[in-house]
Amino acid sequence: FAELVRQASALPWERFLRKRGRVAFRVTCRKSRLYHSGAVAERLHAALESRARFAVPLAQGAGEEAPADAQLFLARFEHDLCTVSVDSSGALLHQRGWRGPQAKAPLRETLAAALLLGAGFTGEQPICDPLCGSGTIAIEAALIAIRQAPGIARSFAFQRWPEFSARQWEHLTVAARKHERPLPARIEAGDQDAGAVAATSENAARAGVEIAVIQRRLADLPPDPGGGLMACNLPYGVRIAADARILFEELAAAAHRRPAWRVAIVAASARGASGLRLTTLLRTKSGGIPIEMLVSA
Repeated sequence: FAELVRQASALPWERFLRKRGRVAFRVTCRKSRLYHSGAVAERLHAALESRARFAVPLAQGAGEEAPADAQLFLARFEHDLCTVSVDSSGALLHQRGWRGPQAKAPLRETLAAALLLGAGFTGEQPICDPLCGSGTIAIEAALIAIRQAPGIARSFAFQRWPEFSARQWEHLTVAARKHERPLPARIEAGDQDAGAVAATSENAARAGVEIAVIQRRLADLPPDPGGGLMACNLPYGVRIAADARILFEELAAAAHRRPAWRVAIVAASARGASGLRLTTLLRTKSGGIPIEMLVSA
């Protein structure tokens, strides 16, 4: 521990601290003589205060994310080698800053964007998500369509660092905003659940995008002779997978009513989707559950 404190005291902690701010530590130890993560965190905190020369309160219970007002440091011990990293993001990077109320089975914003971009969505064509949940796919489609830089509406931990230049950051964000444009095509989100519809409307308002939000069953999706992309997140996981087979059948029927529309979905698997003629774009995990991104030709 003495060697840990000695070397940690030489780190430039002060570059990432603000006075009257709190800090949090997330420590993992693997195959090392120092194996007690709590004791390592205590020594690192002591080294930080020694270097900073002022008291820095320690936030407790950081979990996966540090409290919003705390600077998170990550220390990883492996085979007696310690690596210390500084969290520059704050909230997890898949969070764009607009999400509020949650419906069932929320989809990460980045996964929704991956589905859309993988399906070839450029923002020029209409989008319909008939199973919108909290509106993630429709909102991400709108943000892509208006060419908004991802994450521009959220804050980051590095904005609290002493060397951060608010003026330079504003210059960068203003330059990014100049690439934005009005929404070129209709984006529609629907769900039979009133709570999901309300959540989607609130999230869209928070994101600053205009999308049509309709309370409607998938089976009642009307025909449309034009083209577009029908994109949705089907329920997956043990909790709600029983609905997937019925939804696949209803989605296939909806696609037949809109023959010029392509289909892109997130689902636990392609089983039951024979009526849609889908190919697998990507296999990954969401919340630890294996999922597939599937697109039609």
